[in-house]
Amino acid sequence: EMEVEELRRLLAGMEKEHRNLLAQMEAGEAELERLRKVEGDKVAEQDRSAQLEKEVATLREKIHHLDDMLKSQQRKVRQMIEQLQNSKTVIQAKDAAIQELKERVSYL
Repeated sequence: EMEVEELRRLLAGMEKEHRNLLAQMEAGEAELERLRKVEGDKVAEQDRSAQLEKEVATLREKIHHLDDMLKSQQRKVRQMIEQLQNSKTVIQAKDAAIQELKERVSYL
């Protein structure tokens, strides 16, 4: 259960980072769009535009990577929860068997 909680905490952290990266990407795209519309020094705008395009591409890569990691962690958490539930079921069955055996011993 502690591992599940730790994975959930990590998962929440990755989701938060994912949202932050999306916000950064959107901000970069918005600034890129603004730079494209504003007239002025074309060379400076082109340099900044190229820099922002690189940043956006890098952020997209990071987001894709985080999405993959997030899905993987979600699968792991679901598997661990399923294993935990299966273990609880097995323990309950064994507890019932033990109780039955105790009753038989006390009867004997």
